[in-house]
Amino acid sequence: MAGFFSTINKVIPLMTCAMFTLTSCGVIYDDLEPCNGGAKMRFVYDYNLESANAFPAQVDCLTLHIYDADGNFIRTITEESSVLADENWRMEINLDPGKYHAVAYGGIACEKASFAHALTPGTGSNYQNISMQLKPGEAGKKLHDHFHGAVDFEINGDALDYTPVTLRMTKTTNNVRVLLQNINGEPLDGNDFEFSIIDDNSVLDHTNLPVAGHSTIYNAWRKGQFSTAEAGNPDNAKTEATVTRADDIRIGYGDLSTSRLHLSTGARLVVHSNESQKDVLSLPLCTYLAMCNNYDSGDQEFLDRCSNYTLALLLGNDNNWIRMEISVAGYTVRINNIDFE
Repeated sequence: MAGFFSTINKVIPLMTCAMFTLTSCGVIYDDLEPCNGGAKMRFVYDYNLESANAFPAQVDCLTLHIYDADGNFIRTITEESSVLADENWRMEINLDPGKYHAVAYGGIACEKASFAHALTPGTGSNYQNISMQLKPGEAGKKLHDHFHGAVDFEINGDALDYTPVTLRMTKTTNNVRVLLQNINGEPLDGNDFEFSIIDDNSVLDHTNLPVAGHSTIYNAWRKGQFSTAEAGNPDNAKTEATVTRADDIRIGYGDLSTSRLHLSTGARLVVHSNESQKDVLSLPLCTYLAMCNNYDSGDQEFLDRCSNYTLALLLGNDNNWIRMEISVAGYTVRINNIDFE
């Protein structure tokens, strides 16, 4: 009997050691698969008016920069495949235990990208040196959707699998449509006007804030005329039915695209009449757009969450503006012509 217990006492430590060999990630064995270590990162774009994750639908290319606890560059990862459209997709990043800072951009790795790094992150750089700038020739075009996000996270040395991390993003680009309608119903054509947004927002720092000293003019990337009988869509072809309708009104329009709208930069919307060589209107854009803030948020958060605006301008016979309607996500604000500087 004593021999039996002696044998058991020898076997148990061996079994324990074998179990430790199979489960421990702290020891490396050539004949075992290594344990996963690092981050399993989810990317979310829900900083919008609906507070719904639109990342799978709107982000078509992704660039991720990884930095260490001191902010020093480690590496860059890009993803351009169809996995971005999968709500369940996570990026697996192999990392040693420690603290990290990640900065993500949506839209800069795409062929149609409108923004690029002023200086590409690389060995020896710090995340605070990051800045994005509008590419030459992009102002006056429809900007490709651009997103920014950052997160601090930590990988624990005791983790037996990838650590879940969520990185939330903000949309940086905005689209503004300006509609022009004559009070008497006389047809107006957007080609008879110049539409522009003047703003100091073409360079953005590592926190996504505009860097002063880079004033840019964003001219309309598309303008023209459409009929109210065509449901307000400039892309619809004009038909004989719409041309002959009695209630048909010809409206001029201009579509503009701009970088991040920020209350501090003094963005200005200008509509200029080529016929009279006078400005139909010149107004502080962010001040007016913020009037549509019917949400439980501050004005800057509202501007960051919203990316599409429609301004309908009612003009008198001499092309002076009489009334304007600003529409955002079904909510409309009506403003009379006032001196609002």
